[in-house]
Formats: sequence, C-alpha cells, structure tokens
Amino acid sequence: MMIITYDWQQRLRQDTLDFLEHKIPDKDYDFEIIYNAYPERVNGEVPQPVITYVAKEMRKVIQNDPETYIDFLLYIQKKKGENGKKIFNYVISKVMLKHPGDYDDIFKKAITDTHDKSEIKKIFDNITLPLLKKYPDKYINDIINTIRQEPQDDVIDCAFATLCKYLKINKAKAKTINHKIDSFWNSENKMIRNGIVQILKCTYKIDKRIYRDTYRSYQSTYNPNFIEILSDSISENSQLIREIVERWEKSGNIRIKKAAYTAEKTLKKFKRT
Repeated sequence: MMIITYDWQQRLRQDTLDFLEHKIPDKDYDFEIIYNAYPERVNGEVPQPVITYVAKEMRKVIQNDPETYIDFLLYIQKKKGENGKKIFNYVISKVMLKHPGDYDDIFKKAITDTHDKSEIKKIFDNITLPLLKKYPDKYINDIINTIRQEPQDDVIDCAFATLCKYLKINKAKAKTINHKIDSFWNSENKMIRNGIVQILKCTYKIDKRIYRDTYRSYQSTYNPNFIEILSDSISENSQLIREIVERWEKSGNIRIKKAAYTAEKTLKKFKRT
C-alpha cells in the first residue's frame, strides 16, 4: 500500500485549500493543478491514493458550504474523466449524508447526465447505498420515485440492484420494499419487471415467509403481467408454487400458458419440498 509522505500531505492539503479559495470563484475547475507536481506515477498516471487524499481534503471544506461548489462538482462529474467522477462521488456522498435531502437535485442531475452503466452503478454504490443505510425511509421512497420517473433502463436496473444490496444489509425492510414495488407489477417496461423479479429472488434468500406471502396474494390472478413475473421469480419447488403453476397450465391465454411452461422447467431445477 502506497504511503503519502507527511510533507506531501501538507502540500496537497494547502494546494487544495488554495484551489478552492482562489480558483473556484473564477470558475477555473482544473483541479489537476493540485496534484500534478506529485513526483510518482503508476502507469503514467498520478497514483489513486493521491486523488483520494485530495478528495478527502476537498470534502472537509465543501461539506460546510456546499452551495458554493455545486457548479464545480457537476462540472467535474461530467467533464473531468475518471478522477472527476471519483472526487464527485466521494464529496457528494459525504455532503448528502451531512445534509440529507438538501442536495438530491445534484444527485439526480448527475444520474441524468450519465449514460455509462458502470458509472451509474458507481453513483448508486457510492452515494445512494450509504444514504439508504443511514436514512432508509426517505431514500427507499426516493429510489422508488427514480424507478417511476427515470427513462434510462440502466438507471432503473441499478436502482433495483441497489435495493437488493440494501435488503441484504437490512432484512427488516424486506416487507416495506416489496410493498413499495407493488405499484410496478403491471408495468410494460421490461427493465422494471426484471427488477421486480430481482427483488423477489433476493427476498427469498433473506425472508422466505414474505416471498411465499407474495405468491399467496397473487395465486388467483390471471393477469399475464403478474404471472410472468411470478414465473420468472420461482426460487423453490414447494407445494404452494406447484399448485399455482398447475392453475396457470389450465388457462387458455397464450402468455399464461407460456409462463406456466417456463415455470415447469424452473421447478425441475429445485428439489421438491
């Protein structure tokens, strides 16, 4: 592990303060000036621990007066490559943890302006997931609203994946999250439906009772959308599931029959219980 010497820590700290005080007011956002003089390189680039150190020093200042730095943060997230995104994610995550709800618009704009799935995932992992851990009720609702309003499939996919990651951390919220996604079951958006399947499979791993209650609540439905979701979410070969699938097999609806056929193939992968 690379260690930044004390002298260089002091220099980077002072250069960061000078940059924030003198360059930001002039809209000079070329933060690379802070660390370009650092003598070591890894594959021709300034070592990542140096970038992280600068990000931490920026955060100490910015979190006390975020409004002053919003344009800077949005600019570096969009225009300053990997290091800009890394600094943005780190600083914004700390700012939003300290000021919950006050800077959600910055997060939403960053999501809207990002079209690379790997970068969207980093935003959710680095910013949204820590917020979920600390303020679950607020940010579960925010993610649900993002899924409802967001046209980008990659954002929807990452939003559902983040809910699954959170469920593994806080199993007590499984019922709440499953209840919140009820309104999406009739969606024609394939990514949303895939997300519901993802949540149900995740729920099975952490709370089988809630998973089975979901199947019980929909066991009499003949809505093809609902049945396709249930078919794709099968995670066990239980009597409950078998009886539901048998009911689907008797339907005259082509989509339901197809879902039943898929369900039968899935059931064979699991041991009967």
